[in-house]
Amino acid sequence: ATGFYEQLVKRNYDNILDVSAIVLANLCVSYIMTGQNEDAEELMRKIEKEEEQLIYSDPDRKIFHLCIVNLVIGTLYCSKGNYEFGISRVIKSLDPYPKKLGTDTWFYAKRCFLAMLENLSKQVIIIKDSVLQECLTFLSMCEQYGQNVKAIVEAPLELETLHPGKNTVTYEARLLKALLLEIIEN
Repeated sequence: ATGFYEQLVKRNYDNILDVSAIVLANLCVSYIMTGQNEDAEELMRKIEKEEEQLIYSDPDRKIFHLCIVNLVIGTLYCSKGNYEFGISRVIKSLDPYPKKLGTDTWFYAKRCFLAMLENLSKQVIIIKDSVLQECLTFLSMCEQYGQNVKAIVEAPLELETLHPGKNTVTYEARLLKALLLEIIEN
């Protein structure tokens, strides 16, 4: 996969943000899976640099390339059982929250948190207290900034619609935070 993704990225390397974010994310994951972490980090630095330049020229513009790359890498590490690094990467991906927290980004972030909570509750994994505190802080920030962000886009064929107050990132972040606190206390 690395060879295919590299060709797509090399064509637009000078304008890296012209490349689809998922292509960049998949290339980074391919690098990580083949032990080429330095190449992944170099690509991420390039994306970050171009995003910073674009934000400097247009501060209100929302750019999600690095966010998506970090979400995909975080999801990879969570799926491999390295929740401490994976969750930290997911948390990093959504900073700054007002610009990065959205329905789609929340969907992938919460999946990692739910998987971690499930494994914590089954006592399959142990997470450092500092990481758990980082999770609580993250969920509080999502609660704060997610009031006007839908948790899911309702399907047009659904017979029942969700109560508007329950279809927010704020509501779901509170639920996840309550579950995490319950697991920590036990």
